[in-house]
Amino acid sequence: MSNLKRAQRAMSAQIKKNLITACRILSCEGLVQGFGHVSARIPDSDLFLLTPRISLALVQENDLLVLNLKGEIVAGNSRAPFEAPLHTAVFNGRAEIHAIARIHGRRANMFSVTDKKIEPVHNHGSFFSGGVPLFPNTDLISTPELGLEVVATLGKRAAILLRGNGQVTVGRSIPEAVMMAIYLEEAAEMLYGALQIGTPVPLSSEESARGKEETLPPVDLERAWNYFKSKIQGR
Repeated sequence: MSNLKRAQRAMSAQIKKNLITACRILSCEGLVQGFGHVSARIPDSDLFLLTPRISLALVQENDLLVLNLKGEIVAGNSRAPFEAPLHTAVFNGRAEIHAIARIHGRRANMFSVTDKKIEPVHNHGSFFSGGVPLFPNTDLISTPELGLEVVATLGKRAAILLRGNGQVTVGRSIPEAVMMAIYLEEAAEMLYGALQIGTPVPLSSEESARGKEETLPPVDLERAWNYFKSKIQGR
């Protein structure tokens, strides 16, 4: 086996481990409860890994599916999530995105059924400057057409609310997609709490830009990822 193939195999193995870690973190943080799915690109290919139609708390490495960018299963024996077209649409539409988390944060979901946008009021909310977009259709994203509509609404942002049906967060890596999920729910909780006691003061675009610079450098992303990994050890 060539050194290149060894490196590719090692990278693929690490992505699988990170994907399972993502499943456990999202479950531990209460962002998925029986439903939800996570995916990640396989580097240097037109393939991606996707969790099957199994609770993320229970998914094992050998359950993971391999799909191509047409949405066809090329490896794996489990059933794909009903919303697999969502993942293919995002990966086809956002070349820089390497991981996707489909979650059901309770507090963020409240904002998806009101006319109030999630806007940043603290540093971890900086990633959602300008407000988190809302996809108004209540249908599951089960067709290529709906997937394309979600991608158009998402634009270049890190997250989108699905009306009454959870959220999608994306990232350039698995840790980034997971942290966007955690920060989205945190931003929703902060804003919800602020609304109970007064009038929230959203961060300006300049304040949000500084907050992103302070929160997302690789060393700080790894710091956050390692913390949440430590919480699931032994689970």
